[in-house]
Amino acid sequence: MQSNGSPPGHIVIAGGGSAGWMTASILLRSLGLAGSKITLIESPNIPTIGVGEGTTPLFKRFLKFLGVSEEEFMGACKATYKHGIEFPGWTGRKQFESYFHPFAAPSYRHFEQQFFSNCDRRRKGEYADTDPSNFFFNSELAKQCKAPVSGQSRNTENMDYAYHFDTAFLAEFLKQRCIAGGIDYVVDDITDVAVAENGDLDYLETSSNGRLDGDFFVDCTGFRRMLLGKVMDSEPVSYESRLFNNSAVVIRTPVPEEGDLPPYTESTALKCGWAWRIPLMNKISWGYVYSANHTTTEEAEQELREHIGEDTGGIEPLHIKLQVGRVTEHWKRNCLAVGLSQGFIEPLEATALGLTQFTINRFVTYFSRGGFRATHRGHFNDIINEAFDRTIDYIQMHYKLNTRDDTQYWRDCRANENITATMRNIIEAWQDPSADFMSVLKEEVHRSSYAPYSWYCILSGMGCYSRDPDGTRLDEPVNPYRDEVNGYPGHRSYLESLQIPLQRTAS
Repeated sequence: MQSNGSPPGHIVIAGGGSAGWMTASILLRSLGLAGSKITLIESPNIPTIGVGEGTTPLFKRFLKFLGVSEEEFMGACKATYKHGIEFPGWTGRKQFESYFHPFAAPSYRHFEQQFFSNCDRRRKGEYADTDPSNFFFNSELAKQCKAPVSGQSRNTENMDYAYHFDTAFLAEFLKQRCIAGGIDYVVDDITDVAVAENGDLDYLETSSNGRLDGDFFVDCTGFRRMLLGKVMDSEPVSYESRLFNNSAVVIRTPVPEEGDLPPYTESTALKCGWAWRIPLMNKISWGYVYSANHTTTEEAEQELREHIGEDTGGIEPLHIKLQVGRVTEHWKRNCLAVGLSQGFIEPLEATALGLTQFTINRFVTYFSRGGFRATHRGHFNDIINEAFDRTIDYIQMHYKLNTRDDTQYWRDCRANENITATMRNIIEAWQDPSADFMSVLKEEVHRSSYAPYSWYCILSGMGCYSRDPDGTRLDEPVNPYRDEVNGYPGHRSYLESLQIPLQRTAS
């Protein structure tokens, strides 16, 4: 690889799927314009799994960077809107049976401070409404099943929201755009990875196309790590002692004939993990993410079918084994790992594509700041590792704060003391009525992708209060944005107005 500040002459991406084609899309719009040739090689024998995927609002920036209209993307990828995540059943406390974690809306923060103040009052033992659903604009959009558009204007700059989509359709959509944009696309199997005398990757040997040379390589081959594995010096860092879920089962059902489509992900706690419900335009995706150390594959599948609550007897499930952890060096010599090749955090909070996007964006940033010098690698790897580790803190907090007592799984999650100092400090400050919690929080998570309101939402939503409040609630609280949101179009009706029919097949 060149180290004089110039971009690599030829970048070879191994592997397609969401990670591979997102990588190709960003590189084409950045290093490709700077002179790099981009090649992507994809095996014809490894199909993209079309499960329902959720994103964070970061994905909106990805579409904007590519110059892709929202309507074009949503139609091609069977996408729906996502305003946040509902968390039913994560506690054993009746008054905290479920809570909603909304995305923030930068132009609609008028009542955010009231939420913080109420939570602080409640921490001190006073009665105050601390339900996140009653303070945030996106919470009300989700509650009323509304699309994030108002009249003829699109408020995409005024609020954060995300999407649900079919991953197989996303890969195909991006692939066609990349091919049209001039990428060199090779359909073949990689049979060997050659390493040069200096330790860099030299070339890929393929089944039908022979030798494929490159100056820089991107590994998007998933948990196999076909490229990065050739230059790695250490084993991946496992998160298994912090996150117990290591398996998943997925079932897809038809879109209901009637009724609206919820514009949010539902993440329901079950006996040994949690189940997602992701509404797409062509199917409803259900998945149970669970610990194989606490239940069997058969029991998990049966529990998911019962949770779905409709006849799923003729629908074949998809069983997936998860490897929860990350590599230490995402950028090693002339190889960069992206997607599952670099690491994986379980699907709760839908962080996978966000970390993929963050990794590629940071990588490209180094070129704009002076090129691909070897001295950049250490700093880059530190930043990416921190992004993974700080995300883990927020994900693990869901399990640590649970108050369920119906299975050993939930008791084990709560009793797990393998938590970071950041998590411990946040919990202790929250439970200390005299602590200035916001100051502690800002100090602990100032580099986290989760803003202060997200931490307030989870701590309050999970009922993490040390004592019962004084006083009682007299009136049912009403979200102050209720009337304004009334004017927004229904989620399903808006999608249909785009002339994108809701396909009711579950395949």
